[in-house]
Amino acid sequence: MVVTRRGAALWARIDRPGAGNACSSAVMAGLEEWLAAADEPGIRVLVLTGTGRSFCAGADLAEATALLRDLTALRKFLDRGRRLVRAVMAAGVPTIAAVNGAAFGGGLELLLACDVAVAADTARIGDRHIAVGQVPGWGSSVLLPLAVGPAAARRLLIAGETWTGEDAARRGLVSEAVPAADLDRHVEALAERIAALDEAAVRRMLRVARPVVAADAWDREWTTLTEHVTALATEHATEHVVEPE
Repeated sequence: MVVTRRGAALWARIDRPGAGNACSSAVMAGLEEWLAAADEPGIRVLVLTGTGRSFCAGADLAEATALLRDLTALRKFLDRGRRLVRAVMAAGVPTIAAVNGAAFGGGLELLLACDVAVAADTARIGDRHIAVGQVPGWGSSVLLPLAVGPAAARRLLIAGETWTGEDAARRGLVSEAVPAADLDRHVEALAERIAALDEAAVRRMLRVARPVVAADAWDREWTTLTEHVTALATEHATEHVVEPE
């Protein structure tokens, strides 16, 4: 994780390009520290982006798979990501996703959690949980319908489609798509514009502009995910039982 200060904005760049910038425990710890810094004097905006060709490919499947032997640890890993997404939604300052590349699974959920998302026109965005036989656990099923409407959300979730940055902008998933070479500069200017506004007024606006999600929607998603990973862990344990000779 690379965190840099640009004026009144604090940028976090997920820096695991060889792993698609997937959310490992280390990445989540870095994002938690970045969020905590919102309380520091002079920080008026938080910006999230990625290194290379990915924004974030989602949860680190290698780490999650390794935890199948310990269901409690796996649930804690997944719940940490869920709490992280909700912490982004509750940040004390506006959050901007600068979607430089692929945003799938948990990466889409981080995008959805931000107050504003701007994508490179070449970005590739989708839920894609279904492509690996999974269901969301960090908010896709809850937040996507609020962003693009129920019909488009169901299609993105069930068909596993991928949208370009331009598609995402046209459908309201991101506020706009810009040429990839201009993304950082464009987002930096947007962050400066927000930072120049009255701080108290911005905080009031966050209170009324952010989505209100019913608790049962979060619970339904989490219950579905945990039932599935419990079944996977049980299957994994059965496959690795060594029969006595």
